[in-house]
Amino acid sequence: MENAQMNYFNLMIDSRGIATLTFDTPDSEVNVLCFDALYELEQLISQMNDDTTIKALFIESAKAHIFIAGADINEIKAFKDARETVDKLRHGQEIFNSLENLPFPTVAMIDGACLGGGLELAMACNYRIATNDVHTRIGLVEVSLGIIPGLGGTQRLPLLVGFTKAIELITGSKRLKGDKALKLGLVDASVPSGYLGFKKEEYIKEILEDTLAEKVAEKVAKTRQGIKWYEIFLPVKMLISKMARSAVMKQTSGHYPAAIKAIDVLEETLTMSLGEGLKVELEAFEPLATSQISKNLIELFFTSELLKKETFSKAKANIVQRSAVVGVGTMGSAIAWVLSNKDIPVRLGARKMESIARAISKMMKSFDSIRKRGRLNSREIGLKMDRVTFTTQMQGLEQVDLVIEAVSEDPAVKVKIYETLENIVKEDAIIATNTSSLGITELVKDTQYPERFVGMHFFNPVAKMPLVEVIAGEKTSDETVATVVKLAKKLGKTPIKVDECAGFLVNRILLPYLNEAAKMFEEGENIENIDDLLTSFGMPMGPFILADEVGIDIGEKVSNILYKAYGDRMKPSLILAQMTQREWLGKKSGTGFYIHQGKEKAHNDHILEIHASHPTLDDNTILDRAILIMVNEAARCLEEGVVDNARYLDMAMVMGTGFPAFRGGLLRYADSRGLENIVANLSKLEEQFGERFAPAALLIKMAEKNETFYL
Repeated sequence: MENAQMNYFNLMIDSRGIATLTFDTPDSEVNVLCFDALYELEQLISQMNDDTTIKALFIESAKAHIFIAGADINEIKAFKDARETVDKLRHGQEIFNSLENLPFPTVAMIDGACLGGGLELAMACNYRIATNDVHTRIGLVEVSLGIIPGLGGTQRLPLLVGFTKAIELITGSKRLKGDKALKLGLVDASVPSGYLGFKKEEYIKEILEDTLAEKVAEKVAKTRQGIKWYEIFLPVKMLISKMARSAVMKQTSGHYPAAIKAIDVLEETLTMSLGEGLKVELEAFEPLATSQISKNLIELFFTSELLKKETFSKAKANIVQRSAVVGVGTMGSAIAWVLSNKDIPVRLGARKMESIARAISKMMKSFDSIRKRGRLNSREIGLKMDRVTFTTQMQGLEQVDLVIEAVSEDPAVKVKIYETLENIVKEDAIIATNTSSLGITELVKDTQYPERFVGMHFFNPVAKMPLVEVIAGEKTSDETVATVVKLAKKLGKTPIKVDECAGFLVNRILLPYLNEAAKMFEEGENIENIDDLLTSFGMPMGPFILADEVGIDIGEKVSNILYKAYGDRMKPSLILAQMTQREWLGKKSGTGFYIHQGKEKAHNDHILEIHASHPTLDDNTILDRAILIMVNEAARCLEEGVVDNARYLDMAMVMGTGFPAFRGGLLRYADSRGLENIVANLSKLEEQFGERFAPAALLIKMAEKNETFYL
């Protein structure tokens, strides 16, 4: 038995000639392919290449639930010089080529995350064994960071899964479970992690008997994996690429060039040799890696990683084993679904059985859409729904650990529910409100145990929106905060703690944006033009489409709450009240700023009965009025300590409103323009349109000192 211990890898060769290379990044919970690790791997490959006693190589990880998390993103972020980028990536490609060319079988043993460069390394091996446990996720996720695979991923993936599927996996940054990866041909076996050792011994036996290659080839032939014969025909290849580009453009409006560039590379290199294809991949990688879009997306990635570890409290979090949701409308039923989907028993509470029936129907519809995508089967859905119970009399809540109240934004209704709940639930049960704008302290001032009350603001649609604002009242305990933060993470959400204020963080910043759009309409600007300009800027939808989605009446109610709290700078546009009076409530009534019929929308000609169209503003002024008013309010939120830092604020706006990630977030966008420019333009807007544009004191101070929100 030979053993070679280096900084990143431990190489062991047993008496049978079976080499096991264990990746163990020092002082880290995860393995990342930094260049130092790659250079060490290069030395070991050279050493093994010269060792005639080695019969096979197995590459494993010493980390729990992690194979290789990917390349070192800090090193990618540091790429500035084109030549350095090309030289380093070319060297990395050569290392993987040397791994692929070893004179004996190589097997990647994937248990846990195998992403980006980690999968590129695994694909350079002859075979891949994955576990089918929940912690195993396999994929090339570089496009989500504004780059493309640069270590051979665009060249080796099509050979395993085919041209069409490779485009889908790379452009979508898909993360596959072990069984799905096996079905697509990305791995050769998928087993429970407890059986990984047995599978390794089985492979060793077949390698030593020289039967493994034949068995794997038979399986590949049966499942028709790899590039399909028809995909290499030029007209077919071009059609597939054209459809893929169209889908990407529809989804991103061209703001994320990495996805399009990945399609270009895959199409151009499909019939090339590996060496030629790697050159094309490298040429495409470099300008993306040094682009500002990639830098912005990488910074957001770092922020998301910080938030995964963030607890917002030093107190110990309790585990929520049983839950309840009181109020089962659109938000309540969606929150209940998220709880049941994560196997947390949930009891629905409503006054009428009809409301509960509608809620259960909505939950089943959500589960059915997942079943159709093959992520859950009917039996698994049945087990999850078996954990859902209901009451119209507030019964059966005695043992729940947490109740989420999701009734309408009426303080009187909420207070009455809290009074009832406190007489039913156990003393240490947490009561959370899904309010989007009401102060927690005021709502619970007459409760017996205010320390257990907390705001837990989900965003609509709950199933898709990742953000949860956690709001502590003046007397909310640290333990309560810690518990709901832990629960939000278990639900697959990103919790961000914000201080108590009207509108909290996201709505406080977003409502001025919606309100300003309405004011511009009042002044005669065209609705469709404003929406088009903001979607071209990168917002997921224009402000008028968003207002229709949220509900005009809800927008009016929240606007008035903010107006009461913040005064004239938040004075609502008259248009919302006029539309509410006419019951033009948006999508839910069929008429709002647009006419809605199913998924289709059309121009609402009647809207001109309220205000005629006489456009006078240029496009830049419209954009500045909409965007800079958000920057201004965001600066005030930082000034007041509503949120801990600019990073968390930007992540909240990206996750809660869809502020364009490629711009790095609202305050990073402000940095990119320069705070002196921001202050100057706000001052100009103040002169033209009123005091609501008066630059925040923090912006003025930072501009004078030539400071930025980010270093």
